[in-house]
Amino acid sequence: MNTNRWVGLHFVLCTLAMIWPGALIANRVEPMILGLPFLFFWYILWMFLLFAGLLAAFIKQYGGQRHV
Repeated sequence: MNTNRWVGLHFVLCTLAMIWPGALIANRVEPMILGLPFLFFWYILWMFLLFAGLLAAFIKQYGGQRHV
């Protein structure tokens, strides 16, 4: 698979984890993680995973070089 397909798959998986059906899995208050209800922690976790995946795709495509 090329980079574009991996990025697309990663984006779709992260999005589905934050909406249906992922939110149904995490839709509860307990356990509290870092003082946050589980659902709120779930959303923050997937946002960081989405950021990390897109950052990795950017570094792979551009090699860490800055293009202005």
